[in-house]
Amino acid sequence: MQFNPSQLAAKDVYKLLTGAVVPRPIAWVSTISEEGELNLAPYSFFTVASRQPPLLCISIDRRT
Repeated sequence: MQFNPSQLAAKDVYKLLTGAVVPRPIAWVSTISEEGELNLAPYSFFTVASRQPPLLCISIDRRT
């Protein structure tokens, strides 16, 4: 299913975003390293960052 946020009321965009993170599902996050190596990992630490524009946010810690 696809949604066009510009065609929805702000309260409807908010409901879609909050529904995406409560209860907290697992997000699949993909990255590409500097060497071009692909990675896909499950990630559960994310939240709504903004409803206008609609954005989800993840927080990543660099482990050394």
